[in-house]
Amino acid sequence: RERNVVSDQLCEYYGLITQLDSQVGRILDAIETSSDRDNTIVIYTADHGLSIGSHGLLGKQNVYEHSMGSPLIVSGPGIPQGEKTEAMTYILDLHKTIFSLCDVDIPNDIDGQDLTSIFKNPSASVRESIFLPFQDIMRAVRNDRFKLHIYPKINHTLLFDLVDDPNEMNDLTDHP
Repeated sequence: RERNVVSDQLCEYYGLITQLDSQVGRILDAIETSSDRDNTIVIYTADHGLSIGSHGLLGKQNVYEHSMGSPLIVSGPGIPQGEKTEAMTYILDLHKTIFSLCDVDIPNDIDGQDLTSIFKNPSASVRESIFLPFQDIMRAVRNDRFKLHIYPKINHTLLFDLVDDPNEMNDLTDHP
């Protein structure tokens, strides 16, 4: 009998998530019982996600929203609990953010943005757009509404309205 590749990939992915959840739980339990729990900052992040059948794709080799979002959870003293933001950030922003949270002077020569203003106001923003590359094969740039995909090797462009079309299904490049 023929196996469904997407179904197999989903099973593996959910298995990995379950294992990761268990291990993160062990870390959080250890922090909770530690005498340093009230002054510990916990940061969970990872690289961007997978396409598991979305847009007919598997893996990470694309710039669609379903694959470009990176998880970022920050918890600790001075960070409101249960808040969520859609602010555009990069993982490299953590460098300045950690310095700020630890009340350490931020060196002038490091890249990124301090995200602590977002912790205080989840509707705040630290940048108006974000650039998403995948090797030399594709690029994307997005703001809070539109996203432009560029495939330089084949001279192909796609444009999506993320508010009206969050799944990036309706290319607007031919619509004035």
